[in-house]
Amino acid sequence: MEKKLIFNNICSEELEIIVVEGPPEVLSEEEYEEISIEGRNGTVTINKGTFPNIEKSFILTTINLDQDINLMIEKIKTWLFKIKDNKLLYAIPNRYNIVKKIVIEEDIKTTFEEYGDFKVKFICEPFYYDLLEKNITVTQKQTNIYNNGDFASSPRVIIYGTGDFQITINDTTVQINNVAERVLLDSKLFLCLDKDNNNKSIDMIGNFPLLDKGKNTITWIGNITKLDIEPRTIYR
Repeated sequence: MEKKLIFNNICSEELEIIVVEGPPEVLSEEEYEEISIEGRNGTVTINKGTFPNIEKSFILTTINLDQDINLMIEKIKTWLFKIKDNKLLYAIPNRYNIVKKIVIEEDIKTTFEEYGDFKVKFICEPFYYDLLEKNITVTQKQTNIYNNGDFASSPRVIIYGTGDFQITINDTTVQINNVAERVLLDSKLFLCLDKDNNNKSIDMIGNFPLLDKGKNTITWIGNITKLDIEPRTIYR
């Protein structure tokens, strides 16, 4: 049974394209540096705390051998380059990668005419996300939530409230002043936006919070009615 490739919210089979060969399962591995020290055997390994991109290469072909090649190429170009959704799903149910760049490794028309297939490479963020993950609504000013992923995550938090207030997640406190109705904190994109999506960083004091692996304690001071948290849980 062929594994389905879904990208840009479109399954390849809808385009009459199937996977001939997909990538092996690649796990995120932390970048490290090995340092030689004079007089010491071996090397010292220093973990950098960062993870490189993951590259996923596919060999694809069409199941409709009678269709016009030029028409097929136009469909492929629209699918891969007119991107409305950069999620890539393959092999693991309900887990997706976020695609950062797409590389067509060879001329599609030439390779299809010669070999009956073509190659494409997706350069992705190093982690998996959960397609079925739901947002968390917090209404109590002291609450525990849990990150069941493999690493700390960078949440997207909408804070509903007015005036000046502080929110603390674990040991990170953020103060935001002069809020009208709500404010958005995006710890992945380092954005602080007001209800009209205008930059509000000038009224922000402190760092963007993370959700640690495991238990996370949330508290606040000020006129806050609720938090709407997109956890962005990440998996190896």
